[in-house]
Formats: sequence, structure tokens, C-alpha cells
Amino acid sequence: MVKHQTTFILSASVALAASTAHAEFYQFNGTLTKGYSVQGVFETKPAAPVAFIESNPSFPNAPFSTQYIQYASLSVSLLGSTLASGSSVIAGVSYDPYLYTAFDASTFSLSAVDLQARSPGASSDPYYFISNGVAPDATTVAYGSTTFNLFLFNPNGATYTFLGSTNVLSVTAIPAPASLFAFALMPMGWRRRR
Repeated sequence: MVKHQTTFILSASVALAASTAHAEFYQFNGTLTKGYSVQGVFETKPAAPVAFIESNPSFPNAPFSTQYIQYASLSVSLLGSTLASGSSVIAGVSYDPYLYTAFDASTFSLSAVDLQARSPGASSDPYYFISNGVAPDATTVAYGSTTFNLFLFNPNGATYTFLGSTNVLSVTAIPAPASLFAFALMPMGWRRRR
């Protein structure tokens, strides 16, 4: 009887893990030139397709309700020390009028991004942002036609300071809590069998 219970628990755990294999949380990071690095997290909404483009439908108005992203944050570091971090999408509302994300979960490809490290309420303070829709000379270009470029933007004088760039941002899935729970149950089943 114990053997059948153990087999059932392990089978149920694996089935639960397989049913939640489509992660909705993702982490991205990149090492840029001049000692800078970026990392962030974004969460997709449950109804988000595998591949999507998120952009502001009423640019330049913000805040606005997002279609696919539930949460997004960005942290900027220099030589290992965090310079700034912020969440520009919270609970499906973007406070970043420039928000742009082209993502494909089947390949973990973040082909286009414009994301800032500024949280709501910091409207006149200088802030960092990364974009592959803004060239190093601060001219707007088609997304994907330039590297992922990091800037410090000062809204008071509308000045851009180019800080560094990278060709790619690496993306990994963060397992859903149910998957982690299922894998945590596996050792319990193995212990019961002994």
C-alpha cells in the first residue's frame, strides 16, 4: 500500500510540474560595456500569448493598462554596485510611457525592449533606461536595429547620457511556485518508500 501511495505522490508531483511548465515569471540580465550591468524581472499575465509585443497604445500618456505584462522591474549596476532599481509596471499598470517589450517565451528571446529603472512618483528625477530603440547618440531608431543601450536620462534638461551597450539580454524562466512545490514533494515520496 505504501508503495502505491508513493508512486501516486510522485506521479501527481510530476504531472503538476508538467502542467505548470509554462513559466509566467522571467529574469533577464546583461553585461554591458564600461562595467555596467542590468538585470530585471517581468511577469506575464495569464492570458499572454507565447510571443507578444507590449507597447503603449496611447503614447505618450502614462499610466496605462498593459495588455500582456503584469509586472516589470529593472536594476542597473556599475562594477557590482547597484546604482538604481525600480518597477515601471505594477499590477498590470505601466508608469513608463516608453514601455516596449518584444518577447518570445518559446525561445526565451527578448528581441526588443525599452524599460526604465524608475518607480511611480519619481517623475522629475534623472533615471536609467535600457533600449534597443534608441541609438548611442540618443536618436530614436527602429527596435532591434541597434544594440541594447543604457542611458541616464535627465527629464529636467531632456539630456541623455550614453553609458554602455550589449548585443544580447539573457532570459531565463523562473519556475512557478506550484512547480517548486511539486518538486519539493518528491523527496517526501522517496522517504516514505524506505
